[in-house]
Amino acid sequence: MARVWAVVFMLCAARGASAQSSTLVGQMTDFFSQAVVLARTPSGSGIAGHTAVFAESDHVEETEQLITQVSQQIGSQVSNFPLGSSAGGFTFAYDPSTGTFNRTSETFGPSFAERAVTLGRRRMSFGMTYMHTGYSSLDGHDLSKGSIVFNLLHQDLTPPSYVEGDVVQAKLGLDLTTNTTAFQFAVGATNRLDVGIAVPIVHIDSKLTYHATILDFATHTVSPLTHIFANGTKTADFSTSGEATGIGDIVLRGKYRLRDVGRSNLALGLDLRLPTGDESNMLGTGYAQTKAYAILSGRAGDRLAPHANLGYTFGRSGNAALNPSDQVDYNGGVEVLVTPRVTFVADVLGRRFNHSNRLSDTLTPHTFQQGATAAIETTQLQSIGLSDQALWSTLATTGVKINVWRNWLLSAHLLAPVGRAGLRIKPTPVLGFDYAF
Repeated sequence: MARVWAVVFMLCAARGASAQSSTLVGQMTDFFSQAVVLARTPSGSGIAGHTAVFAESDHVEETEQLITQVSQQIGSQVSNFPLGSSAGGFTFAYDPSTGTFNRTSETFGPSFAERAVTLGRRRMSFGMTYMHTGYSSLDGHDLSKGSIVFNLLHQDLTPPSYVEGDVVQAKLGLDLTTNTTAFQFAVGATNRLDVGIAVPIVHIDSKLTYHATILDFATHTVSPLTHIFANGTKTADFSTSGEATGIGDIVLRGKYRLRDVGRSNLALGLDLRLPTGDESNMLGTGYAQTKAYAILSGRAGDRLAPHANLGYTFGRSGNAALNPSDQVDYNGGVEVLVTPRVTFVADVLGRRFNHSNRLSDTLTPHTFQQGATAAIETTQLQSIGLSDQALWSTLATTGVKINVWRNWLLSAHLLAPVGRAGLRIKPTPVLGFDYAF
């Protein structure tokens, strides 16, 4: 046990993460400011060269705040991704009449939910899971196809000029992936009490592109070369990338089995999530969280073992993007004994975040003149808005656990999203092993 804590201490000491430009949470805003806002109009034949006239706009800060909130919301949901179950695949009870430990379950348990049976006094379980996760959309807005749109308005000029009616529109393209390796260790303190720890190591890759377009509402007829990018056109792509690697939020776990009623078991669980991950690089939430939950599991016939969990996670009040919200957790599923060495598992994992910054499409009126003496016209600018709402996030998982040799288990599962709310993952493979001793 001392060796386990020594490893945890060293991982905590190596918490630092790196990114190519700023932090991953700050990358979206910083790069927008450096690339899109400061884009220059080149000088040349028939072109009035000038510095970035959109940089001094009164609306720059407003747009940057919106981008920051979107980035924080992505980072909050990435770092709050569920870890695997702490329940060992093998559970035992001591038989004093024979002086031996006997198995108390025929199936090998769920992979992300919990079951009520415990490991057994002085029995231990060590495991590891690996997940490669990609992210496809945020509240139904595709991350890679420009569904999230930001607008940059022209600065006010003295004296006023019709050229102020032009707008730079930037569409977000984000390719974000995480690779999470979680190490799990649990020990049976008594026949009824298990304690454990989960230590995630996370690597995040971010590839970011802004597809910018100058919407020349005011100048496209009278003076079409007033606003162009350095490439001489009205469109330009600005791309950057970043990565971060480090320890995520460590979870300390406890489970106490209350009673057995026939084929059913009831237990209480408590998880303490420590803020050991770097929240600025999407590796952690930045705040401690406590999750208390009830566990019901049992047997239905010779081959089925259903289980259900219901709990509540206490987060932190305040900014919905910066602080992890309180949430209701509800999981349920079934284990199927295929053969004595193979268990099929299916689960539904649900969470309700009480507060979350939710994205929605907005249309904003924009006025302009096509020339100094032209009439004032109005158009609608597409963008996105944020509002504090509850978020229901649901995942489904299915897979198998295989007893390959003695007390060694190998597992393979697939996580898939249900619905379009929140940060939607792509189908995610989950591989792991578990060893009981």
